[in-house]
Amino acid sequence: MDKGIRRIAGVIMMIAGIACDVWLGFGAPNDWEGAAKLLRFGLGLAATGAITWGAGLIFWQPRTESTEAAREAGVA
Repeated sequence: MDKGIRRIAGVIMMIAGIACDVWLGFGAPNDWEGAAKLLRFGLGLAATGAITWGAGLIFWQPRTESTEAAREAGVA
């Protein structure tokens, strides 16, 4: 995948995850009971995972590039 497309996808994932977390924190009904409360918890975990995955897409670096960069820096 092209770096630009991957980074754009990462930014979109992070924005969607942050928007969902903000909605769950400030806008979602607080009187959800039972299964709806579990659904809210699952949505929060999924949104946090989307933020993490988005950051991984933005800053992803293949192992071959990381070892070459380390050799150039004199670390490896």
